[in-house]
Amino acid sequence: MDYPDGDTIRILITTDNHVGYNETDPITGDDSWKTFHEIMMMAKNFNVDMILQGGDLFHVNKPSKKSMYQVMKSLRLGCMGNKPCELELLSDPSQVFHYNDFTDVNYEDPNFNVAIPMFAIAGNHDDATGESLLCPMDLLQVSGLLNHFGKVLESDKIVVKPLLFQKGVTKLALYGMASVRDERLFRTFKEGNVTFEVPTMREGEWFNLMCVHQNHTGHTNTAFLPEQFLPDFLNLIIWGHEHECIPHLVHNPSKQFDVLQPGSSVATSLCDAEAQQKNVFILEIRHDSSPRLIPIPLTSVRTFLMRSISLQEVPYLKPHDKEGISKYLIEQVEEMISAANEDTKRKLGDNLRELEDDTSTATQIPLPLIRLRVDYSGPNDAQSMIDYQVENPRRFSNRFVGRVANGNNVIQFYKKRRQMSFSSKKTGDASVDDAEVERLIHERGGELEVQTLVNDLLHKMQLSLLPEVGMNEAVKKFVDKDEKNALKDFIDHEIRNEVDLIVSSGGGLHSESPEQIKNLMREVKRANSNQNSIDQSVATHSLLPTSGDTAVGTLMDTVGEHTSRQRGTGTAHNREATTITSDSIVIPDSDHDDAEDILMSDNDDSNSTKLNSFTRKTGTSSKSRRNKQVRSGEKSSNMGRPKATRTPKTDILSSLLARKRK
Repeated sequence: MDYPDGDTIRILITTDNHVGYNETDPITGDDSWKTFHEIMMMAKNFNVDMILQGGDLFHVNKPSKKSMYQVMKSLRLGCMGNKPCELELLSDPSQVFHYNDFTDVNYEDPNFNVAIPMFAIAGNHDDATGESLLCPMDLLQVSGLLNHFGKVLESDKIVVKPLLFQKGVTKLALYGMASVRDERLFRTFKEGNVTFEVPTMREGEWFNLMCVHQNHTGHTNTAFLPEQFLPDFLNLIIWGHEHECIPHLVHNPSKQFDVLQPGSSVATSLCDAEAQQKNVFILEIRHDSSPRLIPIPLTSVRTFLMRSISLQEVPYLKPHDKEGISKYLIEQVEEMISAANEDTKRKLGDNLRELEDDTSTATQIPLPLIRLRVDYSGPNDAQSMIDYQVENPRRFSNRFVGRVANGNNVIQFYKKRRQMSFSSKKTGDASVDDAEVERLIHERGGELEVQTLVNDLLHKMQLSLLPEVGMNEAVKKFVDKDEKNALKDFIDHEIRNEVDLIVSSGGGLHSESPEQIKNLMREVKRANSNQNSIDQSVATHSLLPTSGDTAVGTLMDTVGEHTSRQRGTGTAHNREATTITSDSIVIPDSDHDDAEDILMSDNDDSNSTKLNSFTRKTGTSSKSRRNKQVRSGEKSSNMGRPKATRTPKTDILSSLLARKRK
């Protein structure tokens, strides 16, 4: 591909490379870094101006020496060179890289010869941990191989600042936000504690591009980032974390921006989303035209075919005919292997002839990944209640060792969830039985994680003190991120909170009965659960589209002037599509929101919804908003809650202790 002209910014986009995934496997262990190396070589061959990586460069936040070596080698070969970088940085990089000792972009460092700069955010797999909050991206930043931006130091108060670039007359504002736990980020957006700074000079000339790494679809009520939360002055969102590749821009009609979901470059689970074609993307931005997106298929990705069948739909199979069922399933796998090998030969093309001519080594085409999902539920009639008799999945899969890359899990058996009887629902058991395990595996595409079992188990248990969500998160850190003190730190933190709560109650410690204290703490935990349900209900209402809702906020000087201007607040009116890049975005500060949130009664959901909606700057002063919030708080307190009430915890504690004193 030829060099872009002087006014076109050409960007290579990739996400979720997961270098180091399954690296101990003798067959697939090198897949992730080989594909990443292909991507880096594409950057040089397509003469891009910059590389944008949307999170999860590494599969773990403590990558092995092998993974780190391969990534550093590919970055050095792909990014270093004598070609001058034509991107002019207009903003102060120290405002974005303030958490690092090196606050300049690497291509302006006189000690490095960077031809193609790479800008990357941290994902949920390679996030920052430990006392210093360091991640693998920080090590690559210090070494001068990439630019790590969008780091989130405080998840309850986030400020998103852009990097401003110019090439010719085309201007680019690059925003980034590292991965934050979805429920926590949802609440931070809802409470108005996310601030976006926008350039104030040359308004309307900026192409606003943002990278995020969050759940794109709602797995639960709050475990995702809704597109409606993002400001409408943005032009394009690069959405990481989701592994399914959607090779085109998806337009959001309510916010008037486009979303690109590049997907992963390596299959980390055997599910339908990973079976799609893997691509990277070339994005060309020009000031006088719409952005141009070019998908580039990856050729080094191992072929992956997946098929789902139901034995009920095969008329000649009988539930008790185990031998006939196995024979039918073997035929299905053989067909898939043949199709996968043909697909691999087509992708290799000229490289295949080189492999065939290489007689010095026993080289063969890469083995494919095969997954056959089989529903072996019995017929839905009263005559037969028996399920189809199937073979052990490991024994069945081992038939294809040497012909497939996943010789231990070629087939996955599952049953559709049947209706539970009234008696079984009434007598719930805290243990996870085999049927529940099969259900959980089926719901998650065949991959069962420790977090899934712990989450399902905690939902069935009645913990007295520890919150289930925090316990599940601590177990996840202990297992996935190898943080050995995660459980201890979480339990110690919760114990300190509960002790401080009892001490501040002014009477809880005088009780001589341990049971009374336990009951008191159960009431506190129940109050927390009720408050969480209220927050989720309010959050659900806040997702409903409202006409003209946007935000108010700070303004940022550009072109060498790095002083911030004053903030403004206001109310909402209908937006105009021609001015989407000129409005500054700030979701209101937390100090006023908390005052109303604390005094909100259970029936005051409407106040909270109004509180968390976006408003456009029209000149209304922040002082009037504070007065309005105070009046709302007084109205709420007059409805029955005492004026000294601060939280649901202290509210219940005070009432219980008052009854005890009487």
